[in-house]
Amino acid sequence: MSGKRVVLVIAVVLVVAIASAMSWLVVKEDMSMTEIFSKIGITKNSDATVANVPIITDSTISAETTISTESTSTTTTTTTTTTSTTVPTVTTVTTLPETLCIRLGQCQFANLADVDFSSLQLSSNNFSVASLVYANFTKANLEKAIFTRADLRRAIFVGANLTGVDFTKATMTDANLEGATLTNAIFCDVDFKTLLGTTESQLAKIKKFKSKDNIYCP
Repeated sequence: MSGKRVVLVIAVVLVVAIASAMSWLVVKEDMSMTEIFSKIGITKNSDATVANVPIITDSTISAETTISTESTSTTTTTTTTTTSTTVPTVTTVTTLPETLCIRLGQCQFANLADVDFSSLQLSSNNFSVASLVYANFTKANLEKAIFTRADLRRAIFVGANLTGVDFTKATMTDANLEGATLTNAIFCDVDFKTLLGTTESQLAKIKKFKSKDNIYCP
């Protein structure tokens, strides 16, 4: 017989025994059930006193056992270093080769369009085949300068000294010679009709110029 069956049989025997005893008391002693319960120590009281049994709760355990946890906080300080680099500003002044030729007096084939030569000393400078469109020679000293085959369209020679200047085969459309000195200047193969500001007194001083029969030019 297994242990569970033995326990069950014992429990049944006890219940039967208790029931028999209570029945006997009721009949023999003429006692009520309340008196029987009172006799064996069980009272019918809603305010029955329950034995003080200590109750173990989670809070009790928590009160009795305290676990201290130390929290270590690590602070990391990151230092950012900013490096400022100052780039020096280098100013480069570039002198064009075309303007350097003025110092040397040799400006053949140079591009000198729109350059201001006013009041400069340019005597004997060679401007052969140079581009001098809109160049300004106002009151410049150009004595014996050479402008052979130069492009002098709309160039300004107002009040300039053009003594002995050679303009052979130069393109001088709308070039302004007002008040310029033209003594012994050479204008071979130059169309005077395209010039501006010239007078008869100026042209009378020219050494060589283009004529109908090309008499004065070599």
